[in-house]
Amino acid sequence: MNKTEHYNFLVKLFHSAPINKTIFAGSDMSLSDGEAKYELTVKEEFFHGGEAMHGAIYFKLLDDAAYFACATEVDDYFLVTKSYQIEFVRPVMGGKLTAKGKLLKADENGFLASSEILNEEGKVVGKGEGIFVKSRKPMPKLKD
Repeated sequence: MNKTEHYNFLVKLFHSAPINKTIFAGSDMSLSDGEAKYELTVKEEFFHGGEAMHGAIYFKLLDDAAYFACATEVDDYFLVTKSYQIEFVRPVMGGKLTAKGKLLKADENGFLASSEILNEEGKVVGKGEGIFVKSRKPMPKLKD
């Protein structure tokens, strides 16, 4: 499988996840070498009682962007998140968000990636760094 086919496979994998078909319907993922971009329009369902986006949504965006940036380099096994450190920079009350992930380091111990979420004004609303490792679960072959 060449890189383009692998990236297309990963995007299909992203969209095939039940959580992305329901709760995060309408989100989009694009990939390049060691990088991922995840776009999502904020919905009221993402809010906590203080009428701003819940931290769980920040995590989902940051983790997915970092994960898929790493996954551009792996085509045999699923990766899993070993750890992820988040910094909440500013609240989100709506609009469209873009999470960008970047692979920083890959070695025999795993993958290190950073990611950040930008609001429509280009301001960082959240950022972090995570460690991802190969699991024992082989990557499936998706049906068209």
